[in-house]
Amino acid sequence: MKKLTAAMLPLLASGCASVAELNDAPAFTVAANPAVVAEARPATGIEYTQYRIEDPADWRGLNDAQSGGNR
Repeated sequence: MKKLTAAMLPLLASGCASVAELNDAPAFTVAANPAVVAEARPATGIEYTQYRIEDPADWRGLNDAQSGGNR
């Protein structure tokens, strides 16, 4: 019980403390202004290659062809 009281004391003290005023309204207004924001860069080109759906090929032959046939 003593540990709980010791843990709650800083929380209660900070809850009762006064809150400082925020003077950031001009900064928020400038950030929200759409005239200041730069335009987005165009997207990069994307290439798409369409493949036909086929039955599975011989994977052993494919592996041998990619490795140079050396075992």
